[in-house]
Amino acid sequence: MPIAHIHFMYDLVEGDLRAAKRRLAEDVADSIARHVVHHHQGSPKDLVTVVFHDIGADDWASGGKLFSDKEDE
Repeated sequence: MPIAHIHFMYDLVEGDLRAAKRRLAEDVADSIARHVVHHHQGSPKDLVTVVFHDIGADDWASGGKLFSDKEDE
């Protein structure tokens, strides 16, 4: 069973966060089922698990700067 882990910086999402995750989970599951899961009975998409790891802009840094500080620049 494939498991996709997505590290998701929710502070950068505009609009409905739950709807964005729903669309992303659907797209990831479709893609994995299409490219990886081939010879199983039933829906290959049902074999795919997507796990979101929510990360705030204060919890992620790049180039030595928090993403929350970059938004202020």
